[in-house]
Amino acid sequence: MIRILIPLDGSAAAEESLVHAIAIAKAFPAKLTLLRVIAEPDTNADVRTDTIDLALWRHQAHAYLEGIRARIATPDLSVSCEVAEGYPAEAIIHAIARSEPDLLVLTRFGLGNARRFSTGGTAQKIVSSVDCSVLLLDPRQCGDTEQCYRRVLVPIDESKASDCAVAVASIIAERHQASLLLLHVSHEPHLPSGSPATRHARELVNEMQRLMRQEAERRLRELAAKVPPQIAVTTRTLLSHDSSLAIESSAEEYDSDLLLLHTNIAGSAPSSRYDSVSQGLLLYSHRPLFILRGPIREGLASNFRSAYLDELCLPQGG
Repeated sequence: MIRILIPLDGSAAAEESLVHAIAIAKAFPAKLTLLRVIAEPDTNADVRTDTIDLALWRHQAHAYLEGIRARIATPDLSVSCEVAEGYPAEAIIHAIARSEPDLLVLTRFGLGNARRFSTGGTAQKIVSSVDCSVLLLDPRQCGDTEQCYRRVLVPIDESKASDCAVAVASIIAERHQASLLLLHVSHEPHLPSGSPATRHARELVNEMQRLMRQEAERRLRELAAKVPPQIAVTTRTLLSHDSSLAIESSAEEYDSDLLLLHTNIAGSAPSSRYDSVSQGLLLYSHRPLFILRGPIREGLASNFRSAYLDELCLPQGG
């Protein structure tokens, strides 16, 4: 069973995350935890423990969460509630460190000002500080509750992590009767700056592009063969100088309602929790963005690596 944490600030925008959390819970056995952070009204300042209003705020927060729990809970969906105190971003980060959820589901904006950042200030701090998988949503783009996902786009590369991303996307697509687009974006080769564009040089670049497309198509066929036959799957290869922009453009063209990828931090800066492609999508994608992360430590059943998913991610015959 996976653990999904959903921070709520009382706004209708933040509550849009519930639709997606429930949609994921329909695909995977899941336990949902609703989190409400108490902060000083208007200022988001840390709560003074000696204030006479604290008990009232805590009661109101519990009542708010219990109301949502009663609305969404079903016999096959476990929902719990938690109230924390302090600065919203810090309190949520501490809650994640304490409970180690498999997935954090939150909207880019809640009560905050959506005009100040491409990702709201609180969401930006949280996403850049946690190590669990993240489903980041733009409340202005959230879909209907009847069929949350119809078209799922999965950017893939040569890493084994892409196999797991396709496995997770396949489980979601099968549950929601969605189609899949497997997209391979390669960095477009070009001549070194100042090199003469001779016929031989152009032919060399064209041959490199041909070989890159050929290898990308081989990789896509390999992954598409692992998708259950009842799921409609298409593949696409692209060459681009900006992978994030190419992925977002493809999502727009495909009209994707979920972008799902596994971040590969092996080649990233030591201080970064996301690779460059994921960072770019976090900055300017306004579609539901599901970024899978690898397990934090051995033995932790995190990031959807349950027994049946591990089997899907194993090499064939291995």
